[in-house]
Amino acid sequence: QVSKISHILHCAAAVSFSQPLEDAATSNITSSLNVQSLAKQLDAKFTYLSTAFVHGDRTGTKSRPLPEAVFSLKPYDPVKLYESMLGSQSYASAAMNDLGFPNTYTFSKCVCEHLLEMERDVETTIIRPSIVGPSVEEPYEGWAGERPSTIVAAACLYLKFPYNMWCFGHKPVPFVPVDVVCRVIISKSFGSDLMSEADVASYFRGQEEEKKEQSPIDTGYRDSTRKSPAISTVAWDSSSPERSTFSWVQYAFAITHLGSVCGHVDRTVAYAGLLLSTKLFPWLGLSLATFRQLHAILVRTPVDKVLEICKRLRLRSAFVRDLDALSPVLDLPMLFFPFANRSFYFQSQIRAPDDFNGERYMFSCAVAAHRFIERIENQRKRSKHGRLEDGSSHPQRNCRNASIYVAGKCHAMPASDLWWALTQPTGSLTIRFGAWVLSKIFRRTAREIGVDVASYAVLARTLASTDAASVILAPTHRSFYDFLITSYISFALPELGAGIPHIAAASDFQHVPIIGILAAWSNAFFLRRDGKGRDTTLQQDLSRIISRSSPAFIEVFIEGKRSRSRAFLKPKTGFLRCLCENIEGSHLVLPSTINYEGLVDQMTLVEETSRVAKRGMGLFRLSQWLRAVILNKVDIGRVYISASPPIIVGAGTLDVRGLGNAIQERQRSRTLVSEYHVEAASSVLGVPSHVIRESMQDLGMIPWPPRGATEPLLAIPSCQNVAWTTFFHFAHIYAPYLAQTHQTWSEWLCPSSSKPKKSESSSVNVVVSILTQHLEAADNEVVTVLKYLAANGFDSPTESHVFQYLSDVKSPAMLLLLALKTKMVNRAGTIPLRNMPRLEDPHLFRRQKVLKNNVPLENFAAWGFQDSYFVLNESSDGAKIVTMKGSRYDISGKQLPNLARFVEEELRITIDLMKAPKTCCDFVSVRRDTFDEGLATGILAVLGNDKDRFSTRAVDRARHGTGHTQQDIFDLRFGNIRSRVPDAVVWPKSILEVEALVSFAVEESLCLIPFGGGTNVTHATHCPPREVDPRPMVSIDMKLMNGILWVNEEDGLVHVEAGITGGELIRRVEKLGFTIGHIPDSYEFSTLGGWIATKASGMKQNKYGNIEDIVKDVTVVGSKGILSTSHRISKTTAGRSSAGLEPKSLALGSEGCFGIITSAVLKISPIPEVKSYQSVLLPSFGVGVEYMRALSKMTMKPASVRLLDNDQFRLGQALKERPSLFGTLREWLAHAISSAGGNFSLNTVVCVTISFEGSAAEVNLQQRLVRDFATVYEGMLAGPSVGKAGYDLTFAIAYLRDFALNYDIIGESFETFVPWSCIKRLVAATKDRVQSEHRHRALPGEPFICSRITQLYDEGVCVYFYFCMQIKGVSNPSVVFSEIEHIAREEILSNGGSLSHHHGLGKVRSSFVSQIYSQAYIDTLTAIKNSIDERNVFGAANGIFGSKMYSSSISEHTNVSGKGPKNA
Repeated sequence: QVSKISHILHCAAAVSFSQPLEDAATSNITSSLNVQSLAKQLDAKFTYLSTAFVHGDRTGTKSRPLPEAVFSLKPYDPVKLYESMLGSQSYASAAMNDLGFPNTYTFSKCVCEHLLEMERDVETTIIRPSIVGPSVEEPYEGWAGERPSTIVAAACLYLKFPYNMWCFGHKPVPFVPVDVVCRVIISKSFGSDLMSEADVASYFRGQEEEKKEQSPIDTGYRDSTRKSPAISTVAWDSSSPERSTFSWVQYAFAITHLGSVCGHVDRTVAYAGLLLSTKLFPWLGLSLATFRQLHAILVRTPVDKVLEICKRLRLRSAFVRDLDALSPVLDLPMLFFPFANRSFYFQSQIRAPDDFNGERYMFSCAVAAHRFIERIENQRKRSKHGRLEDGSSHPQRNCRNASIYVAGKCHAMPASDLWWALTQPTGSLTIRFGAWVLSKIFRRTAREIGVDVASYAVLARTLASTDAASVILAPTHRSFYDFLITSYISFALPELGAGIPHIAAASDFQHVPIIGILAAWSNAFFLRRDGKGRDTTLQQDLSRIISRSSPAFIEVFIEGKRSRSRAFLKPKTGFLRCLCENIEGSHLVLPSTINYEGLVDQMTLVEETSRVAKRGMGLFRLSQWLRAVILNKVDIGRVYISASPPIIVGAGTLDVRGLGNAIQERQRSRTLVSEYHVEAASSVLGVPSHVIRESMQDLGMIPWPPRGATEPLLAIPSCQNVAWTTFFHFAHIYAPYLAQTHQTWSEWLCPSSSKPKKSESSSVNVVVSILTQHLEAADNEVVTVLKYLAANGFDSPTESHVFQYLSDVKSPAMLLLLALKTKMVNRAGTIPLRNMPRLEDPHLFRRQKVLKNNVPLENFAAWGFQDSYFVLNESSDGAKIVTMKGSRYDISGKQLPNLARFVEEELRITIDLMKAPKTCCDFVSVRRDTFDEGLATGILAVLGNDKDRFSTRAVDRARHGTGHTQQDIFDLRFGNIRSRVPDAVVWPKSILEVEALVSFAVEESLCLIPFGGGTNVTHATHCPPREVDPRPMVSIDMKLMNGILWVNEEDGLVHVEAGITGGELIRRVEKLGFTIGHIPDSYEFSTLGGWIATKASGMKQNKYGNIEDIVKDVTVVGSKGILSTSHRISKTTAGRSSAGLEPKSLALGSEGCFGIITSAVLKISPIPEVKSYQSVLLPSFGVGVEYMRALSKMTMKPASVRLLDNDQFRLGQALKERPSLFGTLREWLAHAISSAGGNFSLNTVVCVTISFEGSAAEVNLQQRLVRDFATVYEGMLAGPSVGKAGYDLTFAIAYLRDFALNYDIIGESFETFVPWSCIKRLVAATKDRVQSEHRHRALPGEPFICSRITQLYDEGVCVYFYFCMQIKGVSNPSVVFSEIEHIAREEILSNGGSLSHHHGLGKVRSSFVSQIYSQAYIDTLTAIKNSIDERNVFGAANGIFGSKMYSSSISEHTNVSGKGPKNA
């Protein structure tokens, strides 16, 4: 076997610079001569590894570098020098000092070269490496072996003992990568046997072709008559580019920065030492001798004394052990001194490639030192705990030795994070502050954040070789942590070459209070991602950024938005298209993958998967999350960032989609999988973890690098949805094996996957098979729901509609989402409109004229004034902004950025701005009857032939035959009025005309229906069906009878005509210095006569009473004449009388069935001295009810007290305008304080709004009691402004219902009186009944139902319910809604509520009359009606008088058992 040896490579040596001459001769010379002698015996070629520093005190110059030749030892003889080193040493010592050798190692190497060349019979090759450092490419960048090399050892000592003395000058470091040395050794030793010149040239990119061997240069270094060994210096040639090296000062800074980031050194000590090592000592110009003396005094002697004392005291602490281990190498700074303060220039056949980045390599050396130190620390932990962290058994590829950990629990020391942030080389003050905060947050939320440093190597090289205008950092997007982590890495590790980027954030981030401002200060700019065309500002932003720096670093998420499932999303191309088409120059795109074990917002993402509307980020949500962070409730495990080779993009690139796919393909290639991912996948698939691990290895998946920490594995998620999303982190590797049979599934898992594949791996086939079974099960459940919806009339449901009814099935939401994508065709349903003929009036929907009085125009087919209405617009950032037009209300003109999002979240819908229906239809289905001319002539005669006060126009008939129920508005909007409308409309202006009209109706057999403001929500103004009452119907509009007849200030009375609206009455009475105190929500449009006819109630009834308390006398025109009370003294009335039934008793609640109310005497009160407001927050609705009950027992109650349940309170919050910065901080502080109290939660808190009126003493007493009760019930005062805003919103909020109908949302309010003992049960049962009925009918979205307590009584309260739902795709939506409302009313009655508190019965509730009144009472009241109105002139058939007529029609549509008919 020995005879086959052809080459001997001698690389062994004692690399100890402080060895005695004798030991150096034995180790480095004798051994080498012996090995050369062995080579001679074997006739083998001999390669000797020397050092490049064999030239004594010579360093060379750029023009005359140190040659590849034996250094002349003249006048000293090499043989005698060798003998002297082994003997007396005086001769050798003198030569060493005379020739300027800094240590025995270099001196012994030089002597050895001379002795080796004397042997002429052995073909000898001498390789002279300079200071050897970690590899640059092979086996991977940063590899440094098992022990630190010289340059790495210096960094290790620098990090482990920062109190040592160093002197680092600005001279370049004469380094050479170890893989370069190895290549040269092989190349020079074996020549073309193993490597071709092409191979070498390929490795040394940019290297010139190897020159032919030339004759040695005669420089006086050697004897030219003797045949010398081939000598090759392995160092960068002096002609190499300047950027291919780095200075010792730079190296010192890099080590210090890295040590600070990784927590190896205290930053204060490290930076103080850096100041001395790189500034003070070089400035002093110390010689080696002086430096040695200082080092002995300041370092060596103190350390030796400390160790001596510790040994005597037998102290063996960790610090002492470390110091004892470091003692032998403490003199290393003196050995580096000659190299660190002089420049060396070498002649070499190796020229550094033009694209070689010296600073990049410098950082690699520092990283190698960090890894050695980390290995030592992990070994200590292993010896202490007996094991390392999970994952250490995996084969770890290259990533293990290329990792730097920059943040997390396992990193750094918290004491000096601020100092670190302030001393980083780059970053504005905002960025530095943000980095400091992030370092704290990362430490509390992540166990470690690691960076694959080697993966960033190509970036620096590519940047050096291209003139790129920008570098696009393109990380994956799974969490809002993504852009924080990417920027943090660029800041913490500037040596990576990735500058701090300008972040392309979503535009909705811009408007998050405070955060948006901080993001802008931190180099963020904002993209519009709404899918509605190109962002016109993007080109301007990119041009501005790129013009300011070259290259500009920009961070953008190619996927566009966070992946809710953690699977890859289809790449967006808008940003890339703008970059390629509009920005000149070339660009580098650096794909990177941010691998998470857990996610900060994992549960939020899972929740949002089943929601249509995404929850927005707000200051309060952020504060809640930060609170959880502070309490250590957030643990995402490990995070690892790895980059892919950059992609060069030139201007004018056409295949933008292909570019996006290429970016994503590289992102997928850097996906790492930890044991956490494997165990989570195992739990959801039901497959052993070893099978999953084997399948990953078979598919080339990269395992997560082990950290070596002792913390346990992150807990496997118990939530199946979270576990599935964890599996989806790497499930894309199985996508190609699903493509052939389940193409859609494959594309969902991997949007840009490759062609279908078949696997020969049994483990891969097992995983794919089990995955397919789960997906098919979810697919079957989706099909079942689709069939269920089809059976309920929804043939083309929306995706959100289907997903809503998948919530109760067994499969996790994430799988159902995937299955839904494969089965759904998303075709939005629409409300069917019938083709109705146009009416004769070409201006059908012309707004009403002003009749004689200057009354503001009222809306038609919608609530309110024409100049006041809500509009929905899209802001520049794509947000949906609601604004109320006009100036009537406090909310008018203010932008409401949260309302649309609130509606979308609560109803689980998406408001489509492009598909909103019209606010009204241009035709309406009203029967075109011809009113008898004789009747018209007779009526006009009564009116004095004033044709403006008589109308048979369709628009007037339609308005007077409807009110403001949802059915009325829906019918008017969509052109099909289902109820009968009057045949004519009349506007009388005096009681005499009313009497005459009634007499005419009696004679001509007409039916008269009184009409006030038309605000009823009971169908009270609907005409009875023609088959029930075929007579002509005439609506008597009382609005022209709006005068004040007399005022008696002394008695506190006012006599007013019944047609006056509440708004006008209040204004005119207040001018006299009084108030009536009656303010219903509809007061702007409802009339006095309507209040009396419906027995109305106002919000201030606590102080002023209801309408029955305010009205003292009433005048009614009946079919037999005027019904009134006679008084002998004019302009007054009896306050109270025990004289039997009064006309007032008949009028109150009569709903137009006894006659026409023409006037009334009202009680008036002086305008109160003080008006003020207050609001109270309480923990829950139950507590709120108890608080209201306590207030109801007050002798003097506040004028109004209202309790908003949590849903209505949150709706009120959504109606707030975007606050100022100060307002945002104030709201955030209020939220924080209330939450910190422990009893308050945003999901349960309720609000009480209170209005005070009265004398100062009264109000002060009431306010004190309100505060006292708030304390008793653990409430918190929210302030007068909140209370006032609540009341101001009362009148504006009424516009919302009809505004929502524009976007396929139908709604209604209904009220009831509830005894105290029944409130909580009734409210809960009613809400539950509405929700269950909604679900039973398989309706889309979720219903929104909230409640409000509005009036207090000793016995109970008035409760308002507000109910709305989505109707897109619902057939006959108005009917469906009415049926659910009817069922809700049944639930109210069965739980102790009344049929109505103040709206009246009309025809909507008349079917319930038999449930609340005895038949005897119904018969008695009917008899009274027949006696008063024998010919039924007032045949509106409301309440009791319509109960028989409408009970059957209602029951046809509603199953009283609660099971509604199928939606057909």
